[in-house]
Amino acid sequence: MNWNFLKTEIEPGDFLIDCRSQSAYEEETLDGAYYYPFIKKAFGSDPESQKKLYGPMASVVQEFQKSKKTRIIVFDEGMGMFSTRMVYLLRGMGIKDAYVLGQKWPATGTKSKGVLKVEPPIADKVKPIEGVVDKAFMERNLTKLQIFDARTMDEYEGRLPRLTAPEEGTLCGRLPGAFLWDWRNLYDGEANLIERSLFKKRLNGFPFMPERPTVIYDYNGARSCLLALMLREAGYIDITTYQGSWFEWRKSSLPKQAVAVFGAKQGAAAAAPRVGGVDRKKV
Repeated sequence: MNWNFLKTEIEPGDFLIDCRSQSAYEEETLDGAYYYPFIKKAFGSDPESQKKLYGPMASVVQEFQKSKKTRIIVFDEGMGMFSTRMVYLLRGMGIKDAYVLGQKWPATGTKSKGVLKVEPPIADKVKPIEGVVDKAFMERNLTKLQIFDARTMDEYEGRLPRLTAPEEGTLCGRLPGAFLWDWRNLYDGEANLIERSLFKKRLNGFPFMPERPTVIYDYNGARSCLLALMLREAGYIDITTYQGSWFEWRKSSLPKQAVAVFGAKQGAAAAAPRVGGVDRKKV
């Protein structure tokens, strides 16, 4: 797996973060690993929501700097959405030596019960996190952006509002002009990340230019971070994720496509899918 944001080995000077479930963490984790519940939450991009994200991220950075350790290694069940989200945000906070562990659980290393669960405070003030944009930015620049939707086809086409635990009465749909790249297609049949050469080959199936501003979104801002890390290593220059994602956009009066109400009898409004890469010939 030739991705620079992956590290396959853990070293003595590593600051470890476990992004699996809290119950799994408390049962057994790598020695010294921290657990931060906020990383699994959905955040809007309004000022109050930004404080709820920035405060915990600043606390993680502070704890790492206080530890005097050399790099941060983040892990979950296996190079998944929450470990990549944490790494992407850490890098946006200025911690360049933050990496995803390129192993599946159970990872190699001494293990014990997890006891370093931390509930960081909400920030009084926020600073921008590099590589993350808000709803106001999306509204101003919607027609100028290359947009990837990292959700599933069912979510993209308006059949599901979210992949897990969808609630009846929730609005389904997508951002106008978005192209689908199903997050699951970033993995091979053995749940390992696909090689960079294959990723680039599939990337050529999209009518995008590496130098143009590109924004990625999903439902809650987690799945998009893996695609963002991969696109940056594939040569895309201006990559950002939309923090609010569909979780926030669906509640706004801004334009939407493939709109439907989950659980209602009528189907989603017809709208031509815009997909690329491996799925392009299937539509």
